[in-house]
Amino acid sequence: MIDPNKKEPLPVNASDVCYRAFELIATKQYADAEKLLALNMSRTDDDASIALYHSVMGVLFKVQGEYKSAWKHYQRAEKLLPEDPALKIISARLLIEQFAEYDQAIKKAKKVLELIPGNPVFAHQACTTMGLAYFKKSDRRKAVEMLKASCGEDFRGFVSAKNIDFALVEVLLRREIGLAECREFLSKALAFAQGTAEDAYVKLIAKMLAAFDEENPAVAEAAPDEPTESRDITEGI
Repeated sequence: MIDPNKKEPLPVNASDVCYRAFELIATKQYADAEKLLALNMSRTDDDASIALYHSVMGVLFKVQGEYKSAWKHYQRAEKLLPEDPALKIISARLLIEQFAEYDQAIKKAKKVLELIPGNPVFAHQACTTMGLAYFKKSDRRKAVEMLKASCGEDFRGFVSAKNIDFALVEVLLRREIGLAECREFLSKALAFAQGTAEDAYVKLIAKMLAAFDEENPAVAEAAPDEPTESRDITEGI
């Protein structure tokens, strides 16, 4: 007989669990975060929720420097959600940063372009990821090509300047590779941040651009007054 006074437990929202796990990770309560994720993972048979828990587990182990464990969790998440572009980008970056599996990372990034060809933010992340892989492979030409492609149509379709990934432009600048293209990237990023009235990003990018111009006056002098329109982000990839 059903007791009408007995309250059924509310369904667990995987996003809420992961948000709490991230809070614990941020305060370095790693053991508590792992217990929270493992407990909730054991209580559901929903593939999407399990994949989400595995992806956060990957983050948990990555921040602790346990990259092999992180990779295992990312792989489990990707097997459950093989069409998820974010998981492919995350695992591709780990392949580049920790395992020197550059060709595999490029393959994953190209798959992202196939999965959602019309999404400029994911296309930007995919091109940036490929650029980082090519840079590690010492293919400077392709790395610079990916930087140019990552701008899309001057970041059109982005919601916020926080969507702009500076990882590739930063590594190229440190090695003084493709300086003109790096300046163009920063110029377009600044114009976008100004267009969305994001003062914090305007100040940050303007500072980066000013530092670049001070160190590379000849490149700054030769730069066009207005950013030139870039090609289709996926053309030739």
